[in-house]
Amino acid sequence: MEGTTLKTWRLGKKLGSGACSDVYAVESVNPLGSDAGRDFVMKLSPLPQLPAAKLKNKKRKKTPAERNADALYAEHLLYKNHLRDQPGIPYVPMGGYGEDKGYRYLVIERLGRTLETVLMEQGPVPSATAARLGLEILETLQQMHVKNILYVDVKPENFMLDTHRENKVYCVDFGISDRYVTATGKHKDYKEGTVVGTPTFLSLSCHNGVTSSRRDDIESLLYVLIYLMRGDLPWQQASSDAEGAKIKKTTSVEHLCASLPSEWSTMLKQIRECGFEDRPDYDFYVQQFSRLGGKKGLTTPFEWGARKTSKAAAKVAAASQESTTDSPVRKRVKSVDEDLTAPPPTAAKAKKATAPEKKKTTPRHSKQPKKASAPASKVRKTNKKDQKHDDDDVEVEGVGVGGVRPQDREVFKAIAGHAAATAAVKRYNLRSAR
Repeated sequence: MEGTTLKTWRLGKKLGSGACSDVYAVESVNPLGSDAGRDFVMKLSPLPQLPAAKLKNKKRKKTPAERNADALYAEHLLYKNHLRDQPGIPYVPMGGYGEDKGYRYLVIERLGRTLETVLMEQGPVPSATAARLGLEILETLQQMHVKNILYVDVKPENFMLDTHRENKVYCVDFGISDRYVTATGKHKDYKEGTVVGTPTFLSLSCHNGVTSSRRDDIESLLYVLIYLMRGDLPWQQASSDAEGAKIKKTTSVEHLCASLPSEWSTMLKQIRECGFEDRPDYDFYVQQFSRLGGKKGLTTPFEWGARKTSKAAAKVAAASQESTTDSPVRKRVKSVDEDLTAPPPTAAKAKKATAPEKKKTTPRHSKQPKKASAPASKVRKTNKKDQKHDDDDVEVEGVGVGGVRPQDREVFKAIAGHAAATAAVKRYNLRSAR
């Protein structure tokens, strides 16, 4: 593919592969304005060539290639109609989406290292740095939630730094993002079914296949940040997803955060008490992150661990890990903008925090069970009826109950069409982050 031109974009070196697409470095044949000085990457999915008779059969099951192309289309619409110009969202140039020569593509600005790569190369990050990262990512998640969109696939590989000073973090890959509000303005109903996401960083409720809501994005974010500080998580060595879920449920917050400042355990307890339909207390988390992050300015580069691993050594370690690890829990998709993965470093020991914990402040929702009792290995299968979505099943902020803008119908129709694919996420070799 290198050297191929798709409309106004010329493909360069292949950088990596994701669950739904391959990623290439690209350059614009006719750069416009500020795009002339930018570097870009292209997410590329082949368009399936099917007979017309099959395409007309609406009841048939879509092929993996079709679902991948649908996911890329849905991601494009999210960027176009909801995420454009939002904090922590990559820039998408004009003409950055299209179809040509049997491929569907999406172009975004090229970013730097993923947080997984940072951990792999430099070891566990300081608590203050994790808090600064959390503050920026939380702002992005909150803006998505305001627009009734859930990130869902929260993991270190999906958070990338800017390419220059590494003083800003971006969210990437919205292929399995979802919405949590219906066309009538109501929160989606509490249901149990298919487990969707990266097992290592899933919330406790999502391990039971519970429909994702805003609280789950925040809980997953906290697992990511704790992972970056510790260097590992207790349930990563499990031999199966079910075993990993069991270890996560039985690991106390105190044990998980024993080496960290007390604010981390306080935040994790707080979000676990948040009800299914409840709005997370974003201000509370902003306050905690700000306290932990200190007075560093927003333009100050993040401070990482002292250990530095060469790219060559990291690549060898990654190859070794890939050839010897086949546990369902350990399997994960490479970051779309990253072609290296490696085992995480040993957890750094730190002083135990002694500050008292704060009491929970958010009441549980009446529909939320007091305690999840269904084991991860016995999650009920999703009812086919639950997978059906009305094309108009969407509520967008500022439109009103039952009102849907034409451009919003398109994006959520694409996401709804992709909903059936989420049941097959694991078949695409979705791997939990180490």
